[in-house]
Amino acid sequence: MDVDAIVGWYFRERAPRTTADKAMELYFTQHPRLSFLKMLPLGARVADVGAGDGSLALLKDRHEPVRTDIRMHACSLEAGVHFGAYVSSEIGDWNAQRPAFDGLRFDGIVCAHFIEHINEPESLLAWARDKLAPGGRAYVEWPSARSLQLPPVVELRTHGLDLMISNFHDDCTHAALPDRTRFCEAAAMHGMAVEAQGEIRMPWLAEELLAHYRDAQDRFPVQAAFWLWTGWSQYVVVRKD
Repeated sequence: MDVDAIVGWYFRERAPRTTADKAMELYFTQHPRLSFLKMLPLGARVADVGAGDGSLALLKDRHEPVRTDIRMHACSLEAGVHFGAYVSSEIGDWNAQRPAFDGLRFDGIVCAHFIEHINEPESLLAWARDKLAPGGRAYVEWPSARSLQLPPVVELRTHGLDLMISNFHDDCTHAALPDRTRFCEAAAMHGMAVEAQGEIRMPWLAEELLAHYRDAQDRFPVQAAFWLWTGWSQYVVVRKD
């Protein structure tokens, strides 16, 4: 996707079709990551791998269905500001040692934008196979191949686009971009079935977010709109039988 197409999309005049709050509610309920979390079984135990600031533990209780029954555990390289919302957390370097969680088994694992940062992305599958309870499922999300084809964010900023990231290589902590087909094949080799996969594209919601937030101080909705419009992220859901 070239710069002119992105600039034209970003600055195009558009009229919103819902409220700003509703647009954000739709993002935090309809996005595949949140949909996976909110549709887990009642009382599910969940591991948040590469939990970042820990906001996922708050989002499960925001908007319907409110999932206060879900018990969440986090692991990350460092403690996030919201880690107090988890039942437990483990801090450490995945490349050096995998989290143990005191032998717990999980009904769900959420791993968002983590495997592109580690040395062996498929090591997550071996860990998930051992840590999931029978019937448990894992949601894995990472940048898509399209992120390699986008212009660098510094170039877009020269055209007035206030974004945090565009091209995959804008983030110097990215190690490699795992191939989704290969990842699904590896899941099968680890004895897990692939339930769903694909690029995350939500063009209608991208338009709504940009209509409301293009010039807002909070830049997250604009970045989210860019991701949803370009198909910047991809995901796979695997199940342990």
